[in-house]
Parts: sequence; C-alpha cells; structure tokens
Amino acid sequence: MYHRIVKNTYIALLFRQGSYTYILLLMVLSDAQPVQFWPDECDTFNQHDASGVHHRCFCQPFNCDDEIIVQGTVSVDSSPPVSDDYSVTVKDENGGTLLNLPMDVIEVGDKFVYSSSIIPSAISPDICDRLIQLTIANYTTVTQIAKSDCLDIRSEHLNTILVSYYNHRNFAGLVYENASPQPEFYLRMPAIFYHQKFPEEDETMELSSSLVALNGTIRRQRLLDVDYVPYYFHEKIKLILKHQFVSIYNKEWVKQEAYEIAEGDRRWPIKKAKCWISEKEFVHRNVL
Repeated sequence: MYHRIVKNTYIALLFRQGSYTYILLLMVLSDAQPVQFWPDECDTFNQHDASGVHHRCFCQPFNCDDEIIVQGTVSVDSSPPVSDDYSVTVKDENGGTLLNLPMDVIEVGDKFVYSSSIIPSAISPDICDRLIQLTIANYTTVTQIAKSDCLDIRSEHLNTILVSYYNHRNFAGLVYENASPQPEFYLRMPAIFYHQKFPEEDETMELSSSLVALNGTIRRQRLLDVDYVPYYFHEKIKLILKHQFVSIYNKEWVKQEAYEIAEGDRRWPIKKAKCWISEKEFVHRNVL
C-alpha cells in the first residue's frame, strides 16, 4: 500500500512490506513492537471499513503497571549525523492531548534509534482506566507521522497474559545490537495460557523374549489460546514468538508448532488462534 504525503513542504513515501511499516525519510516502525502504528495518512484497523466484512473496533489491552515501549529508527543521511526531535503524544479518546513524551535517541551504526517508555500508573497525569491513543511526531519538521488505534488501559485485564521478549540480534525491524541498555519489550495479549500436554518419543528394541527401552524424550508444552483479535495482532504475536527469548509467567518458552488462526465466519474481522509452545528448560531424555 503506497501513499504520498505533502505536509509543510516535507514529502515522504509510505509503504508496508513484510513485517515492517516504512515511512521513508521519516521513521521505520516495526510491526513486532508492542503497539501497532499506522502512517498518519492511512486508516487504522478501527478506521477502515472493508466491503463485505462487519466493522469491529479493537482496543489493545494494557494494565496500568505494564511498561509500553515505542521504538523507531531513522537512517543517518548527513555528515556529521544530525538527529531530529521526535516525541510520543498520549491523547484521550476525544483526541485531546494528555501529555507529550520526548523520545530518547542513540546512534547505532547507520541508524538513529528513537525510543520512549510509558508506564501508565507512573506518569502524570494518570492515564489508568481510560482509553488512549499514541501518536508520533517529528518536532523538527512539525509533522505528525504515525498513530495507533485505541489502547485500553485498566488496573487489571482479565483473561490476558503478559509476554516479555528480546533478541540478541536485530530482528523484524527492532534494534537490539549495540543498543544500551538492550531493550526488552512487553505485550499483553487477550489469551488463556493453561492447558498442557507432554509430547514424548520412545525408541525400543525387541529381543527374543522381551523389549528394551533404548531412549526416550519428554517435553512440556502449554496451549497459547488467543482470543478474538485482528490479523495484524496475530502477525505481531507470530513475530514475537520468533524471538530468541520469550517469557511468560517467569518461564522461557520456544515455539515448535504452527500458530493456527481459526477460519470462522468470513464476515468477522477478528479471529481466534491457537499454538502449542514448549517450555525451554523442560526436556528430559533417557538413553540406554
């Protein structure tokens, strides 16, 4: 999807490819970060009305004590390198500005990496138990470049789980290498994480009058049962599960099986999904 923007004589070509949303000459925002952003001139999921599909809004859940991290990158194209001033604006459900948070910037290789951290219960004014929206603006060019859909901030969201994740290497547009401190992201997803199974493999040898166990392996898996969410959120979860370090309930998990989105009614824009994921430190093997 391509859009050409002309604002304050500043021109940018916007497009989406793979797991990245590119805003050329402005900022690259990864779809793997917790909050989904759309270019300012594009419709968000909640704003888009697709023919033949029921319209349904989705407000991404966060608890008041969750840390919401926003990261974006801009290519270094000047010598000496000169960074612009970017900020994250928190708006209420009516579009009014609650506060502006300047984004920190570091230079990593050929990129400026901008980031901002928001803990709703720790900032002023308090933004708990309300709907908010995040926007990103370039204050140097006085240009709003990206926006989120509504975020539902509550003291506690029932039937949700908090996932933390990071990588040793840069992945899916997120910068981890040489970033100090190394970022760790947090996503709260509407899901139940309870049911278990224990996949096992056994190899035996048949003797003349008995069987001998040669080796056996057992693993522990738990079902990630994701509630009704939009496709972009399913994509976000799949990108997160590809990370090297994924933690839920203080345990590390590894994806070994397919993430399956239920088909359901073709007119319904949000879908459920299931995926069995394996506990990283639980593999028991017995070899003769």
